[in-house]
Amino acid sequence: MTIYDQHMHTLYSFDSEAQLRDYLTQTKAPVVRTEHLEFDNPDDGGRDNLPDYARMKATQAALAEKFPNEFLLGIEAGYFAPADARFRQYLDNHDFDLTLLSFHHDGHYDYLDEQLITMPAKQQLEDYFERMLAGLKRFHDADVLAHFDYALRRFDITPDQLEAWGKPLLDQIFTIAVENDLALELNTKSMYRWGNAPLYDQAIAWYQAAGGHLFTIGSDAHEGPQYEANFADALAMLKRHGVKEIATYRQHQRTMVPIEPPVIDADNAY
Repeated sequence: MTIYDQHMHTLYSFDSEAQLRDYLTQTKAPVVRTEHLEFDNPDDGGRDNLPDYARMKATQAALAEKFPNEFLLGIEAGYFAPADARFRQYLDNHDFDLTLLSFHHDGHYDYLDEQLITMPAKQQLEDYFERMLAGLKRFHDADVLAHFDYALRRFDITPDQLEAWGKPLLDQIFTIAVENDLALELNTKSMYRWGNAPLYDQAIAWYQAAGGHLFTIGSDAHEGPQYEANFADALAMLKRHGVKEIATYRQHQRTMVPIEPPVIDADNAY
């Protein structure tokens, strides 16, 4: 059993041109692609982004003849309430190993769009967490809650501000996540490219206080060089919080992988 990247994109996502082989050449570990499922996507002209399931499976089958990795198929499911029926229909009709649940837009703008940067940070934070909370109350049939801080990436939110403005909402969000066995993702793009590692350090403790013990790590890679970026830093953070295992998924069945390899007693080995 090994820890591996559980959040990465290829050209089957609207915002990536990466090839699956770009990741396969870097590891012998299992490889799981998590392409975007997005409805009414304002970042793509209001279009629906539905990954081509049949072509993804065919691509994996072809590459399996050349690479020794275990091939897994995941999805980053972007929830948007007005598209609830279409969202559920796609997920109900396709089999995945792993579902990441995300909240990316408000129907008018993606939360990273330039137009929203002028909004007061507190307003952006509260709108985002309220939308996430409402979404989780309606849909929580996923494995992982991805990048809880997505809408905060362009703002310089301090841990004190996150606590003052966001903790009451995050407490409710994490309670629902824990009740439904959603792991908390450490998104290393958010943590180290966008500088939100201190917010994750805080959120881990709040998720644990809600009873949470399931964690995953994902690079959110959209290009090959981003694969498993800063994983050592994220693992070190988890260990400081007493976390000893990472959750991995196959057909939505969870396997816990130790962060530290087991110690073998050579004197008693036989």
